[in-house]
Amino acid sequence: MKTLFLTAFYGSFIMGGYAQTSDVEAEAIINLLGVQKKEAIARLVSVSAKDSAVFWKIYDEYQQKNAPVAKSRLQLYETTANSYSNMSNGMADSLAKRYFENRIAQEKSLEEYYKKIKAATDATTAFEFYQAEVYLLTYMRAQIMQRIPTYGEFRAQLKKKE
Repeated sequence: MKTLFLTAFYGSFIMGGYAQTSDVEAEAIINLLGVQKKEAIARLVSVSAKDSAVFWKIYDEYQQKNAPVAKSRLQLYETTANSYSNMSNGMADSLAKRYFENRIAQEKSLEEYYKKIKAATDATTAFEFYQAEVYLLTYMRAQIMQRIPTYGEFRAQLKKKE
């Protein structure tokens, strides 16, 4: 499941050498990830037969509403990687603020949809949704961060080459 989920992301973004990703490409990546993520959620969240239709309707709404946040995060990773060669204090501060904003938007969306799912189904299903989403987001972020060196690591590598 994890391999399937991340293959599209890595193949399209990280292994692409940090090439500039167009809006259309970013949307395609997000859509493909959305399909794979939905399959993972189906395995991680136990939805009763009576709640299935309403849960998936709300989940699809969540995915659609969250697509701009995911696209922004994808572009932020790309901007970060492309900024390493000319990093300044201003650029570092700008990137950090954008990461905070993106994370806050994601957390607000999770809370909003936790409440919607809880109201439409029950607290246990909503908690399973929340826990599965956090797990997948954390896993994905960790995998990305393992592939992109920190700026300090990047600078150390440059010094070794000199």
